[in-house]
This record gives sequence, C-alpha cells and structure tokens, in this order.
Amino acid sequence: MWRHRSGRRRRRQFDVRGRRRREWVLRRAWIVAGLALVAAVIGVVGLSQALRARTLMIGARTSLQAAVDDPAALSTPQGRAAALAQVDGAVTSIGIARSRIAGSPVLALAAALPGLRGQRAAFIQLIDDSAAAAGAGRELLAAVDALAARTQVRDGAVPLDGLAELQQQVQKAGEAIGFRSGVSGGGGLWGPLGDARRQFDEVAASSARRLSEGAEALGALRTFLGSGGSRRYLIAAQNNAEMRDQGAVLSYVAVSLRDGRMSIERQGSVGDLTLTAPTATPVPRGTQEVFGSLRPTQTWQSVNATADFAFSGQAMADMYRQATGQAVDGVIALDVPALAGLLGTVGAVSIEGVAEPVTADNVGRLLLNDFYQGLGPTSDQSVRRERQGDVVKAVVDRITSGSRDAVSLGRALGDAARGGHLRLWSADATEEGVFERTGLAGGPATKDPDRTFHVAVQNRTASKLDYFVKPSVRQDIRLTNEGDAVVRTTVVMENQAPLDASPSYQFGPAGITDKPGDYLAWVLLWGPAGSRQLQSGVGESGLNLSQFVVVVPAGERREVTFETVVPGAVRDGRVEIRLVPQARLEPVPLEIRLEAPGWHVGGDRSWQGPWDRVRTFRWDVRRR
Repeated sequence: MWRHRSGRRRRRQFDVRGRRRREWVLRRAWIVAGLALVAAVIGVVGLSQALRARTLMIGARTSLQAAVDDPAALSTPQGRAAALAQVDGAVTSIGIARSRIAGSPVLALAAALPGLRGQRAAFIQLIDDSAAAAGAGRELLAAVDALAARTQVRDGAVPLDGLAELQQQVQKAGEAIGFRSGVSGGGGLWGPLGDARRQFDEVAASSARRLSEGAEALGALRTFLGSGGSRRYLIAAQNNAEMRDQGAVLSYVAVSLRDGRMSIERQGSVGDLTLTAPTATPVPRGTQEVFGSLRPTQTWQSVNATADFAFSGQAMADMYRQATGQAVDGVIALDVPALAGLLGTVGAVSIEGVAEPVTADNVGRLLLNDFYQGLGPTSDQSVRRERQGDVVKAVVDRITSGSRDAVSLGRALGDAARGGHLRLWSADATEEGVFERTGLAGGPATKDPDRTFHVAVQNRTASKLDYFVKPSVRQDIRLTNEGDAVVRTTVVMENQAPLDASPSYQFGPAGITDKPGDYLAWVLLWGPAGSRQLQSGVGESGLNLSQFVVVVPAGERREVTFETVVPGAVRDGRVEIRLVPQARLEPVPLEIRLEAPGWHVGGDRSWQGPWDRVRTFRWDVRRR
C-alpha cells in the first residue's frame, strides 16, 4: 500500500514538473514568436525606409547620368550651368537619403538585431561613397566651367596650360571616384541594396578608369599639339559617300603646330598626291590577304579598308612623304560627321561656288549628295574632290582666327572620336600607345579582343552610293550548356537610291553592276580573337575576319548572316561582348538578343538603339 501511494505521489510530481516545463516552453515560444514578430515588423518597416532611400539614390544616379550624357553639358555656359544644377540636385537627394537612414529609430533598432547589425552601417557607407563620388564629379564640372571661362583658342593657339590644368583635375576626380569603388568590399548588403552596392562599384570603377584614361590622353594631346616643339600633321578628309572601314580618303589638308598654334601649309585632292609605286609600309599578313589587291599603300581611296588605323595612319604618313618629300609627325583623319560637330561649334562657313552657307545641318547633304549631282560618269572629279578639303580648310581658318571656346571644341572632337569619326596616328610611339589605349587610335582589338565584334559595310566600287545605303545589324546570342556563345550576326542593307537614276559618277554602274543605283556591298565581320566562324576566317586587325560580297539593287534590301562561336564565353559568372561601330554618316541601328536555356540571366536580355559608340553588353549568368 505504501509503495502504491509513493508511486502515485511520484507520478503527480512528474506531471507537475512536466506541466511546468510545457508552460515554460510555451512561454518561451511566445516570447520568441513575439520577438520574431517585432523583428519582422522592424525589418519590414526598416526595409521600407531603406528602399525609399534607395529610390532617392536611384533618382540621384539618374540625374548624374543625365548630366554626363547631355551633349550640351560641357559645350556651352548654359549647358554647364544646367549640368551643375543637376549634380547639385543629386547631391541634395543623396543627403536626404543619408538623413533618413541615419536618423531612423526603426533602423537604429534593427541594427541591434542579429543578422541586421551590419546592414545599416553598410548602407550608410554606400550613401557616403555615392556622395563622395558625386562631389568629385561636381568639383570636376565646376573646374571645367571655370577653365572654359578663362581659356579660349585665340587665333589658332590652343591653350596648353589650360590642358595641363584640366588633366590634373580629371586625374584628381578619377582617383577620388576610384577610391570609393568597393571601399567596403560590398558591405554584405542583401537583396536590392546589395544590387545597388554592386551597381555603384561597377559604375565607379568604370568612371574612374575612363577619367584616368582621359587624363592620360590629355597629357599625350599636349605634346601632340606641339608643346615640345614644332609638329606637322596630315589631315585626311574621309568621304562617307564612298565607305571603306571609314570613309574613303579623297582630299587632304597639311597643317603645322607649334606651342599649340595651328597654321595651314597646303591642301588639295589626293589626285595631287598620286604614287607610282607602293610605299615600304609593312603590311600585316591578314591585311595583305584580304585587302592587298586594293593596293592600300599606294591608293589613297583604299588605305583605310582595314579596321586597324595604326596601319592606315602609318601608311598615309608614308604615302604623303613619298608623294611630297615631306615627313609628317602624325595623321588626323576626320569624316563628314566630325566636320558637322566642328561646324556646330564654330558656326557656318562659306565656300566659293556654293550658294548656301555650309552648316552642321547641311554639310552631309552638300558633300555627299548635292556636289555629285550633274556629274557624268567620266566627269573631271578634281574640283568636286577638293570641296571636302575646302570645308576642312574653312573650319581650320575659323578656328585659327578670333576666339573660340576650347572646351566646346574639345567636346565636339570628343564626340566625334567616340563614334569613330575622328582618328589619330602619331609617329611618336609613346603618344600612339596612349591614343590606342584610350580609343583615339588603333583598331577594334585595342581592348578585349577576345570578346569584340566589328561590322563594316564597304562600297566595293568607286560609286558614291553610301549616302543612300542604310545598314542595320542584329545579333542573336545563344549560350550553350558548356558556356560557349553561338552568335548569329545579321546585317541588313537597304538601298534607297532612286530607281530611275541615270548613269553618273555618283550612281554608276561603270561596268561593275547591272544598272545605275545598284550597290555592290562588301560586308565584313571582325569576330573575337580565338573565335570560330562558319565562314573561313582570317586574322586581321587583331580579330577574326569573315566576308560576303552581295549586290543590293536600288530600292531593295538584302541581308547576310555570319555565325561565330566564342568558346568559354561565360567567365566568372558573366557573359560580355564589345561592339565597335563603323563610322558612317548615320549611326547603324543595332539590336541585341540573348537566349540562355538552362541559365539564369540577370538583367535585360535584349537591347535596341543606335550603334553610335562602342557598346559593351554584360550579363550575369548562373546555371539553373
């Protein structure tokens, strides 16, 4: 009996202890649940506040980008004032974002929670980095504005001291912005805030690199402009109505520079520079194989069929010396769009025998169409050829007389260089190296040759039909399971020449095509170095070149397609392609589409727009 009562007592004690334990576990669960709920509420509210601050940051970045992308931002006092106002607005938005994050009690409480402790500090660091980068950009813009106010091109003298000061300011801004790239190692931010950090680091690193390259280019330009002694240059006027890789060289102007002061020595048609034999310029094997039949070291119209201006510039210098007995220190090649940019800065010029003033708006029509009208197939072209040289001379005369805004001129030349409408070659190896690294010289393979594409539609005849030919390019990129990229490049050519054209120097056919207005297109694709192309490729200009020749009748369209395999296109979780444009009168419409079955792709898979500059496309990818 005693044992029975003792057992019941122990069972009751065990039940009591069990009930108390269950009550304790339940209370603990409620506490944890309550804390989790509080943390969730804090997290949601804090995230909401952080995202609102991120929205302010995005708005600030948009304003900064608008200030950078606005062509008038540096060209006029009004444009620079507007750009400064946009940057000031961005700085204000960044300041508001920081105040909201730093002053938020919810985010301060969230910072005490495990897992969220570092998020607030990392986000504040991102805001501070953005503010510092914006401040550096503002200082640079203000310096440029002050420099423009007191630095003018007077009577053809480029202010070399001003270039030196600008070089210092650009270098300083690049260093300040580059320092902020990845300063916190990404900060471990989560979700959209982590995306914002990565985007900032990429933009800051890219901007710092461009500014550093810009400062290096400014230093080389100072010596190129004669800061170290007298220089002589050949200005090659390239005609976009007869396209090679750039426009065909049909006229020239020779200029001298000393201490930044420019003067004209001579000008004329390349018909005045006829060569009876090729120069001794070394021709690369691939260039000889593809373009050798055009005699690129003897025939001015063929000297830039290759995409490598390092070769073309050297060949032009050698050809000029052989034809005139005078050596040049470099070559400046510019086409009609480059002239249009300069005319937009210096104003309209008058040319003898031309009824209307030549302006930025009509120079393309005049030089590439109107001056050809009425010329028969066998007309003497010497007068007409010199017209582009006349415009170049008139622009140089305008620059070398009176006072011009150096910043506006620099911006016009920079815009031309960005689209490939202005190219430089220097006999000084150091200068040439800088120009190639910064995209002012060389060919498409000067950067990232293993991921670079370049397309050119060239006129296979001597007609002047490119004014009427409108190419467009579409690239369809498909990723394979192995991480290779299969790239189909489709080039469409629309010939808008009139159907009822009479035989002429402009429309042909000159015994080559069937009827006037028909266009013989030489379509060339330079694919990445190391790629494989279904069409037999040739190593040329540092890339892999394939080609088609196709007749495009007047009023019709034709297309050709190239297929390129880029092995190992996925590198470190990213696919990247770089597209270098052809310098035509009008930018070529470009469309890019990415297909990646079996891959998760970050970002938009398609893009359409003008191919008016080097375009680089990047996608973060990972296997599904």
